[in-house]
Amino acid sequence: MGKAGLETRKIVLKNSRHLRWNYEESPDSSVGDDPMLRYHFVVVNDKNREGIMNSLAEQLSFTGPIVSIRKKEGKVRWSKFRYLFRSYDSTTAPRELDFRKVVKSFKRDYDLKEKLKGNIEYYVERIYS
Repeated sequence: MGKAGLETRKIVLKNSRHLRWNYEESPDSSVGDDPMLRYHFVVVNDKNREGIMNSLAEQLSFTGPIVSIRKKEGKVRWSKFRYLFRSYDSTTAPRELDFRKVVKSFKRDYDLKEKLKGNIEYYVERIYS
């Protein structure tokens, strides 16, 4: 795995197959606990979105259990694709993830985070609908 797995592709079109992702400190982490990170993933594909998400969840469970926070699905405007958005809490460090094992195109989206105007689900919906 390692750092190479976090590199992003230069161009990721919203109406193509891809993964959009980000992480931040979990707002649900308690002092004294192992630090939890909140990961956000959006998988855009015409099929196997759930399988791709399961592969990502498997990588997140590398250092311990994960907690599913939310899930949202929708249709990508002007395409045959659908998107699947999920958030998880995990203690796995980002350097342990290798997106190349799961998808060809991926991009870190620094705006994919909890504290947005509205909420994160509306942000994802605005991007793709």
